[in-house]
Amino acid sequence: MTTASVPQRQRLEYWLEMVCSTYCHLECDPPEDMQIFGDIRFGQVGAVQFTELLSNCRGVRRTQERIRSSDEDDYLVLVQREGSAVMQQDGRTAILNPGDFVFHACSRPYELHFDQPRHHLNVLRLKRSQLENHVGDLDELTATTVSRQEVASQLLLSMIETLHRNADQLHPSSAPGVSDAITSIIGAGLRSLPKANLRKTSNLTAYHLARIKAHVQKHLHDPNLSVGSIASAMQLSPDHVCKLFRGEPTPLSRLIWRMRLDACRRDLADPRQATRSMSDIAFSWGFNDAAHFSRTFRERLGMSPRQWRNQELLAKNNK
Repeated sequence: MTTASVPQRQRLEYWLEMVCSTYCHLECDPPEDMQIFGDIRFGQVGAVQFTELLSNCRGVRRTQERIRSSDEDDYLVLVQREGSAVMQQDGRTAILNPGDFVFHACSRPYELHFDQPRHHLNVLRLKRSQLENHVGDLDELTATTVSRQEVASQLLLSMIETLHRNADQLHPSSAPGVSDAITSIIGAGLRSLPKANLRKTSNLTAYHLARIKAHVQKHLHDPNLSVGSIASAMQLSPDHVCKLFRGEPTPLSRLIWRMRLDACRRDLADPRQATRSMSDIAFSWGFNDAAHFSRTFRERLGMSPRQWRNQELLAKNNK
């Protein structure tokens, strides 16, 4: 598929249709001073779909609105061939140079930006279940660069190039084995990442963490909830409580605010609570400063509480 097949005035719309039908529903940043162009070559081997993409599009975004309009739950693996790119998802940022690869989930928001006017990528699409058989804790590894220096990256690139040249010569009975080999190589690359090799928590640590998180969930409404009050309730020292969370992705104090924000987000989107004021909802979940609530909400979700409420209620009214 290529934008060269349609008139210039239709190319941006056509490119978006191409990308959305091939990968997932996205928003696109076209080049500022030239016509957009893009080519996509397709291939399939077993359960793995692979494509080669060339374009001058400056970036794409997968937003919450786009996620609501589709239900893709696959993973996309991006192999950078020319140019450089920046991938953002789940609070992480990956920088890609030629030969590097990264993966991300279609089920959550992400952004991909390109530094040069022209970029060249290989993209592989896999089901969640395919990768889960090879790597645990996948969602902790999104938007993390697997360097071109890794043997797995070099093997993956070589296999992709071979498939693009000779996929039509592959015997159908060999396709599942080749598909499994590709997935194994991607898994090997992901297992080389530091987060994939973190020590598992002990049973006692896991027990304490579960108790603490259950206590936080139960007492989110309490504005006095803190590391100190939690430590007292658990009959542990505050230092020990903080130490338990050193292996967690989010410190306990931040986890409390994140859980409170998520509770507020759900209530703001609830049509049954549309008449409640935003400050009433915030204070009911332990916030005691409206300005602090509004600021942290915007930092977490990228919009004000009012914008979030209006967007969510409008979407539900239109269903």
